[in-house]
Amino acid sequence: MLYPVLCQLAFSSSLPHLCPKDQAHALLQFKHMFTINPNSSHCYNPTTLSWNKSTDYCSWSGVHCDDMMGQVIELDLYYSGLQGKFHSNSSLFQLSNLKRLDLAGNDFSGCSFHLNLIILSSYMETVDLYGLRLEPYNFELLFKNVTQLRDLDLDFVNISSAIPLNFSSYLTSLWLPRTQLRGVLPERVFHLSYLSLSSYSLTGPIPSNVSGLQNLQALFLSSNYLNGTITSWIFSLPSLMHLNLSNNSFSGKIQEFKSKTLYSVVSKQNQL
Repeated sequence: MLYPVLCQLAFSSSLPHLCPKDQAHALLQFKHMFTINPNSSHCYNPTTLSWNKSTDYCSWSGVHCDDMMGQVIELDLYYSGLQGKFHSNSSLFQLSNLKRLDLAGNDFSGCSFHLNLIILSSYMETVDLYGLRLEPYNFELLFKNVTQLRDLDLDFVNISSAIPLNFSSYLTSLWLPRTQLRGVLPERVFHLSYLSLSSYSLTGPIPSNVSGLQNLQALFLSSNYLNGTITSWIFSLPSLMHLNLSNNSFSGKIQEFKSKTLYSVVSKQNQL
């Protein structure tokens, strides 16, 4: 009965976060699962080297906690030189309040990731898994189980899956270039703010009757097999700032954009 009270008293003072100890233990267990290879990338970021039990885990590099209860809510472990297998019983899954996870640029070779394991909580908001490998069927689970997800970056992740038809209404940013995503573009993807699907495998035309777009600011669809005319609604979006439709099979005329500050690459390798 006194445990929650003592925790709150500790967190409200200037003392280090002594509770809950399971947060620090889970992080150290996760660290010890891997070796550190400082030569893994020219962008090497020695994040986990500062992790040790003699200091407050909320002060560790790459670890971000909430101010009230000392729960880990963000982990920035990009290019940390982590090398080894990511197991399904990883202690990382004990961090149930984690909202943002960045594991980009690490070497988890020999392991096919399961997104239903990587996405630790239905409240996860941002996930960056640049360069990892996923099993295709688990890609669908991401959009079914994680209702609060806002930003997803799977650049260079070999998904080799069909693009989902439905996304969470919370999702605003979807970066999936070089993922071998395939299929026909659903209308729903154009209601995002930032969309990158330069995956070399999308087919068919861009939907011609998409309406109600208020937030689309960046659209990258280069190096696919898209065809038909470039639909007129794209040229009338006042919020669109970045556009790349190169290396497709579009035909027809390019209209004048209403946005005068738009950076666009449209005509390369298209019949325009």
